[in-house]
Amino acid sequence: MRKEYGKALRDTFDREMKARLPAFKPFKSKSIYLFPGERVYHRILRDPIHCFIILVPSRKDTDEFTIEIGWSKLGRFPELGMRPSGAPTPARTEFEQAEFVCRLARLWTREDVWWPVGAAAKLDLMNPKDQVEALMARVKPISPDEANEAVQGPVEESIDRIIAHAVPYLDEFARFQEAA
Repeated sequence: MRKEYGKALRDTFDREMKARLPAFKPFKSKSIYLFPGERVYHRILRDPIHCFIILVPSRKDTDEFTIEIGWSKLGRFPELGMRPSGAPTPARTEFEQAEFVCRLARLWTREDVWWPVGAAAKLDLMNPKDQVEALMARVKPISPDEANEAVQGPVEESIDRIIAHAVPYLDEFARFQEAA
């Protein structure tokens, strides 16, 4: 993701999380399991059980982002060899795992959903003509105002999905932990 979009994305996402999901606080960590540009928000169920929402900007040369969710029962950011580490199951067997991270979209689809921003949001990257247009757009300078405008809709949509899918799933995880 280009730096102009990345900054606007992190700032906008942070502002929307504070406004719409205040129970999730920014989580500062120097974990080697976090990549540059990612932002983490957590809610402590009871120490040491933490639930996480992770903003994942593309590390590739694409202007898009995804969201991951998960938990650690060990009082830290999940230290998993691979993220995502799994997918939700109908029987919720993953709730027994000490640490778990999945893509938000796995709560409503089998697709790997990424939210495109800027020109990428309007193009069909399977179309060769649009591929050329996307390449041309990558060299065009982006003003802070353009970047902020480009990320606003995708961030709002992703927060809507967090509220609709992640919060109920993590609440279900919390009830499972209380009963355990």
